[in-house]
Amino acid sequence: MVSDLTPERRWRIVLARDRRYDGAFVYAVQSTGVYCRPSCPSRRPRREHVTFFPVPDAAEVAGFRPCRRCRPSAASPPDPGVPLVRTVCRLIDAHPDRPASLALLSARAGVTSHRLLRTFKRVLGISPRQYRDARRLDRFKTELRSRGRVSPALYEAGYGSSSRVYEQAHARLGMTPATYSRGAPGTRIAFTVVPCALGRLLVATTARGICCVSLGSRAEELEAGLRTEFPAAELRRERGALAASVGALLRYLDGSTASGRRCVASPTVAPAPTPKSRTPSASRPPLVPWHAPVRRTRRRS
Repeated sequence: MVSDLTPERRWRIVLARDRRYDGAFVYAVQSTGVYCRPSCPSRRPRREHVTFFPVPDAAEVAGFRPCRRCRPSAASPPDPGVPLVRTVCRLIDAHPDRPASLALLSARAGVTSHRLLRTFKRVLGISPRQYRDARRLDRFKTELRSRGRVSPALYEAGYGSSSRVYEQAHARLGMTPATYSRGAPGTRIAFTVVPCALGRLLVATTARGICCVSLGSRAEELEAGLRTEFPAAELRRERGALAASVGALLRYLDGSTASGRRCVASPTVAPAPTPKSRTPSASRPPLVPWHAPVRRTRRRS
C-alpha cells in the first residue's frame, strides 16, 4: 500500500488506468455505488463523484460494492509481460560483455523484436540496452569498490574500452572512476531524502553531477548506505541545490513523466522484476539511468 499518494495523484493514476497501482488503492463512484481498481476499463466518472480508499474492505464498509469488470476485491493478477522481461534480464545479466541486440534477445526469448521492446518498456520503462548499460555500470561500481583499480574493474564489468567510461564518468558517477574507487576522498557531496510514491528517495550530487540515487523505506538506512558507498567524502544535507533533479525524479515516480529522458540520475538497478500484489512497483523495479539533456469508456457493471 502506498500511503503518501495525494488525491490528485490518485486521480491521475485512475485517468491513465495505470495497472502498476492496482492493489495500492481503490476508487469508489458515489453515483453508481461501485468501487474499482485504478486500471478498470470502465468509463471514467466525474471527479466530484469519486472517493478513494486504501483497501477494498474500507470501500465496502462505506457501502460500495465491487465492480464486476475489474474485480477489485480479488488478488491483483500478475502482469503477463513480467515473465518475458525477467527472462530477458537474466539473459543480459549472464553476458554483460555482449551488446543487448533486440534481434538476438528476441530470438532467444521466442518473441518478435517489436513485442520484446514494447513489453520491456511497458514493464520497466526502459529498453533492453538501457537495462544492460545500467547493470554494467552497477557492476563497474562494485568492482571499483572491491578492487580499488580502474582497469581490472572495467573489464570485469564488461566494458570493452576505457574511453567510453571516462566520457560518461561525470554524468554517471559524479566523479572520476579513480576517485570513486577510493571512496571519494575530499569530495563534497550534497544530498537530500524526500518522500515519494515508492517510499523514500535519496538524491546525492557533487560539483560534477549526480553521484547517487536510491530508494528505500527509511531515510536513516538510505543515508547509511550513502556513507558506506562514499566513506571518505564530505557529506551534507542540502535540498535547494537538488530541487531540479529531485523534482524530475518525483514526477517520474509519480507517473506524470511519460519518458525518463528528462532525468539526469543513475540509480542502482535490481537484477530482474518480481511481481507483487500490493505495490505500484510490481511492474517497475528500482530506477535505472536515463539519458540527460534528467517511470505507470463504457458504463460500469
